[in-house]
Amino acid sequence: MKQNIIQLTKMIQVSNQGHILYVYDEAESYIENAVSFIVTGMEQGHHLLIIDNKANYKLIYQRLQEVLSIREIDLIQYVDNYEFYCLFEDFQSESIVKHFTMLLEPLRDQEIPIRTWSNVVWKEQDDIISKLEEFENRADHCVREAKLISVCAYNGHQISASLQNRLLGNHEYFMTDGSLVKSSLYQKREVIPPFKYGKEEHQKMEGELKATKHQLQSFIQQNLDPILIFDRDDKLITVNKAFEDVFGWFKNEVLGLNANDIPSIPEEKRYEVNRNRSLGALGVNVDGYETVRITKDGRNLHVLLSSFSLLDKEGKFNGRAVIVRDITESKQAQDLLIKTEKLSIAGELAAGIAHEIRNPITSVKGFLQLLHSDHFEEKKKYYDIIKSEIDRIELILTELLMLSKPQVTHFETKDILIVIKDVITLLDAQAHLNNVQINTQFDSNEILVRCEENQFKQVCINMIKNAIESMPSGGELLIKAQSNMKDEIVISFIDQGIGISKSILSKLGQPFYTTKEKGTGLGFMVSKKIIENHNGSIVISSEEHKGTIIDVYLPIPK
Repeated sequence: MKQNIIQLTKMIQVSNQGHILYVYDEAESYIENAVSFIVTGMEQGHHLLIIDNKANYKLIYQRLQEVLSIREIDLIQYVDNYEFYCLFEDFQSESIVKHFTMLLEPLRDQEIPIRTWSNVVWKEQDDIISKLEEFENRADHCVREAKLISVCAYNGHQISASLQNRLLGNHEYFMTDGSLVKSSLYQKREVIPPFKYGKEEHQKMEGELKATKHQLQSFIQQNLDPILIFDRDDKLITVNKAFEDVFGWFKNEVLGLNANDIPSIPEEKRYEVNRNRSLGALGVNVDGYETVRITKDGRNLHVLLSSFSLLDKEGKFNGRAVIVRDITESKQAQDLLIKTEKLSIAGELAAGIAHEIRNPITSVKGFLQLLHSDHFEEKKKYYDIIKSEIDRIELILTELLMLSKPQVTHFETKDILIVIKDVITLLDAQAHLNNVQINTQFDSNEILVRCEENQFKQVCINMIKNAIESMPSGGELLIKAQSNMKDEIVISFIDQGIGISKSILSKLGQPFYTTKEKGTGLGFMVSKKIIENHNGSIVISSEEHKGTIIDVYLPIPK
């Protein structure tokens, strides 16, 4: 028998049983370790059950022919892994383990030690992670009951790190292409006798732990985003160089400070500290949310902040890490897009506004001429009409100026029905020019929403203009506003236009994608972003030649 095989399993002395999770990366190493496992079993007089695919077993068989006799190879029982695991459509762990037990029965009757090697495969299906975890839990129980030495092999390119950690809870040993260690996550350590490690293995593990720690420190220090590490008492214990570069404070100026005292947090944002700390203590990660931080020289930065818990070796809360990503330039780019879209809208509205102003101006001129010739007692009526028409001009011009002038973002509780009616007044002339009738249907006389009025007006203008342009032959645009069962306000824009194809519908919201000859492709993208900034969402449903429904969802103020 050749001795050049890497017999990894000989690193341990197994006197009774063992359940090993093998996560492999290289096909060649996988074959070598499988051969090593089989050869070691033969040397110790074990029965062998190999559950693998045909291609792998062919390679294993060729290697075994070099080191084992034909009589020894004939003692190996082989089962196709696809038939074994995928016989049941939804990976039924109970049925698989029962099948496994039936295969072992003839071997157990001979009272000879058994070792098994299984390459686990599955069909694409929902909830496979929980099913794999349940299967390995049952398999571990079976291994303990049958007193087996069993390897469960998984392709490292097909399972995530989180799944690997879960599976380690059902395997006492963890094996890679080049190492075999004890799993610290295994929950039944008293059942299987411990492995006997040599001094070299212990030193190797210590070296790997040091290397991992160094890699983690390097990741923190070299990261382009500011990172802050707090201990369990919320004292700042580590910041990286990116924090110094972005915010301007040196490490020795902030280390040791409580999270509430970090100078980069504005006074009005201090409440975030207690909230994030409480969530961290509960083991809840804070996914990136937009907020504001300040630099040492007083500049405001728009940032995306994430926070996650740090656990000690017993799995208890031991602190938290905060990652701060500067998105100031991105926010400025978004604001520029919004301003560009406003200018585009203002230009497109010019024709409608000119038409709307021309009619009252004509009335003004006509009545002024009559004032010169008619009787004095009729002048008051003429003046009333003139005043009414001039008021209408002022209303239209005011709406246009509010739209085009840069506004400070200021959220207030507004009656959106009034806002919608104002926008309809602004666009009514353009609708008439296109033979479009705008109707409304509101389920109450007042619907309050926290919003930035000018931005919400811009969304309504975009939606109404798009609806008008989608009905070149005229039609009806129905605007509905109502509350639903999810504590949301739903504003629906329902047109009878040409509709939108599925291929175009999937691309809506992409910058500069437009089907209009003179469009910018920014209108819907800007509207969607505005609604998302209001903690809302937009849903579009459309069918060609049957019209489009755009539903805008906004939260009801608490």
